[in-house]
Amino acid sequence: MKTTARIKRLLLTARAVSAAMAAALALTLPACDRSSEPRFGNEGGEEATSTIARLKSLCTGECTPVTADITVGGVVTANDLYGEFHKTLVIQDESGGISIAVDGAELYVDYPVGAAVTVYCNGLTLCDYGGKVQLGTAPADAYGAGRIPHAELGRYLRVSGDGENPLRPAALTFGEIGPRHIDTYVYFNGVHFAETGNWCDTDPETGRPVTTERLLADGTGRTLPVRTSGTCTYATEPVPQGTGSIYGVIDYFNGKYTLRVTNREIDFATGAGLPTAYP
Repeated sequence: MKTTARIKRLLLTARAVSAAMAAALALTLPACDRSSEPRFGNEGGEEATSTIARLKSLCTGECTPVTADITVGGVVTANDLYGEFHKTLVIQDESGGISIAVDGAELYVDYPVGAAVTVYCNGLTLCDYGGKVQLGTAPADAYGAGRIPHAELGRYLRVSGDGENPLRPAALTFGEIGPRHIDTYVYFNGVHFAETGNWCDTDPETGRPVTTERLLADGTGRTLPVRTSGTCTYATEPVPQGTGSIYGVIDYFNGKYTLRVTNREIDFATGAGLPTAYP
């Protein structure tokens, strides 16, 4: 009888120790599993919605893989409709903008300017290229984020709407441009091109347009380079003369800001372009 009672006591003690160990393990494992993941106030493991600015802040080195179920929503502000943003989409929300590298052409068909887009970031990579954070895949070279394969776009980008509600650009002066404006949609009034010539120079060997910068000037004499891709459909046309307004996305590389025209929105006194409804 004494032996039986002793066995019962040992069994009860063993069960108590096992329960305590299991409880301790349950408390420890979730913290270990999630210690390297970004936190957005969602501890249930469900999809967490972030702002673009907060997503960009996760890029803590040259490249940072996104390993948590994070989504961001925004509006398309630039695409390849006029060849201005080759294999690139730019989206923006109230907090800022970001460029997305895409391995595809005619992106404007599925991702028109003004369309609302949700980006599912898990599995993508944030890359700091010259001080500007981009979103794409792991880089294949030294030129920023790799491009998302066209066949996988549906996995990461979902569109709602067809561009009927375009984002209103922010009115800026050259002196106001700062880090928060990188990859955001803006416009400048009362400006003119300080030089003549076509939007892009021509490679003397191939005869093809090459990416070129032309200086834009304001009424105070300050200047801002306008950077135009050689893939642009109006690359061989002359830059407009006269004074007017120009719309685009602020770009940045190694301490230098430039403007990249989006959707061919140029409204000059004697220049070509698409008139806009903005003041």
